[in-house]
Amino acid sequence: MILDEIVTAVSEQLAASVVLVDKAFSLVAYSAQAPGVDKARVQSILMRSCSPGAREWYEQFGIANSTTPVRTPEYSEIGAAPRICLPARYAGTTYGYLFVLPDENGAVSDADLTAVMPLAEQAGQILAHSSHDNYRLAAAVADLLEGERQASARALDRIENSGLFPNGTSVAVLAIDGLIPRPGSRTLLAPIGSLTAVMVPIADGVDDPARAIADNARLAGSLVGMGETYRDIRAAARSWQQAKIAVRVAHYGKSIGPVADWTALGIYRLAACSPSSGIADAVLTPSVRALLDHRNTDLLVTAQTYLNHAGDTAAAAAELGIHRQTLYYRIAKIEEIAGLDLSIGMQRLELHVGITLGHFLYAQNKDRPAREH
Repeated sequence: MILDEIVTAVSEQLAASVVLVDKAFSLVAYSAQAPGVDKARVQSILMRSCSPGAREWYEQFGIANSTTPVRTPEYSEIGAAPRICLPARYAGTTYGYLFVLPDENGAVSDADLTAVMPLAEQAGQILAHSSHDNYRLAAAVADLLEGERQASARALDRIENSGLFPNGTSVAVLAIDGLIPRPGSRTLLAPIGSLTAVMVPIADGVDDPARAIADNARLAGSLVGMGETYRDIRAAARSWQQAKIAVRVAHYGKSIGPVADWTALGIYRLAACSPSSGIADAVLTPSVRALLDHRNTDLLVTAQTYLNHAGDTAAAAAELGIHRQTLYYRIAKIEEIAGLDLSIGMQRLELHVGITLGHFLYAQNKDRPAREH
């Protein structure tokens, strides 16, 4: 039996709505839900996980160590009706929980629960093996994306043999900083540094699952970088490097938003290049540094807005909410501080590129002396 079948079988035998979560309370599978299920159940299905408050509430009843069903009372603060928890265990360890919500006017006896406990044990066994397999695949993903050549080659073989990326399937990689709502069953995850790499198979003719995962992570309050989609799984490392750059841009670039797509970053692709590459020294000229260092931050905002509008003073003044004469005064002050003439195209370009990318590069280079020219 697969997990969906187990959940359905428990639901039918108990005449109840059932969900299966793993030990981290991420949604794994759920049965058809009766009309009028409580607010907590609806939210857990929509977000594919339980809230921290719900998890804390249920764990206080000892479900993690129980070998028998546990009945939990109503919890009005999260809109949860009374439930029954069936621990999904294997070899003495709990790997998940079947939460049973009896249908309206329904009753579940202890004998009924005893009868379905073998199904809970089957679920625990499947979750246990899945957990071990996922650990090995997560290690393979990390090696594929950032390992040495030999480790990457071995990882590629392991992932291809998993059957999750059949021939003809494209791949995209996300870099997520923060919470990760449970992705699809064929998606691979690996923690790498402070980020989580999410490797997504993408088939032709279907909605983009990478975008759906990114949107769910955004709703959970995370920052997301999206690498480009490639038709060869061997290009996953390239997509990952792009995703890492994109999530860094999402972190510093408030105008970009919580989801940054590499294919739409434009000049921001330069922003996260290693400072040692010379990009920082080329972009952070003495003129740019002088403005970034100035105590009057209004001038920096004014310069960025004015240059973003290609020198259109009316549009810039409107966005800033200031009189046009005030804008002229600020532009003159900016030119004085930076030692530039913004009527000259190359000098406008120097300042525009410098302050646009300076948000990403300057913090790491502030203490480094500017290169002598």
